[in-house]
Amino acid sequence: MGRVDPLRKSGRQTSPKSTSKDAQSLAIKRASATQVTPTAAALGEDGFIMVKSEQVLSYHRSGLDAASLRRLQHGHMRPTLFADLHGYRVEQAREVVWRAIKQAQAEGDRCLLIIHGKAGAGYTDDNGDLRGAGQALLKSHVNHWLQQVDEVLAFTSALPKDGGTGAVYVLLKNSRKNR
Repeated sequence: MGRVDPLRKSGRQTSPKSTSKDAQSLAIKRASATQVTPTAAALGEDGFIMVKSEQVLSYHRSGLDAASLRRLQHGHMRPTLFADLHGYRVEQAREVVWRAIKQAQAEGDRCLLIIHGKAGAGYTDDNGDLRGAGQALLKSHVNHWLQQVDEVLAFTSALPKDGGTGAVYVLLKNSRKNR
């Protein structure tokens, strides 16, 4: 190997000066690093109410214009992402709903379709007895969870061609990426 010469110093400053703007940036970074990021577990069960299997779901946050809600209800806002919850247990469905919302936001999608089904076949308890047959368990949970997610502006039961009362169209806020 040949001879190695050290680099000459150019006289330029190698470390940037600390400015108040940098101090602000550092404070913002620290605050965001310590901020608790919500997860699917944040979708709680407080105030949970069972809904009927044929019940039409409709929810919107205050401030949403009537035209946007009407377009959502009439299927004019076509979903670009969908999540099918058939066959999932409640805890698994909660995670799928959460991931679908986060994925839609990451991709800049505003409307998604969640297919929850109308009524389940029930479940077998520890004694081997069938419980909850004919109840719209997942539909009720989806209705409850979506109302808790800040990114959800509105949701409504889908048109028959997209699943009817067994599915919901979900309208999301514009993601920061699209602003």
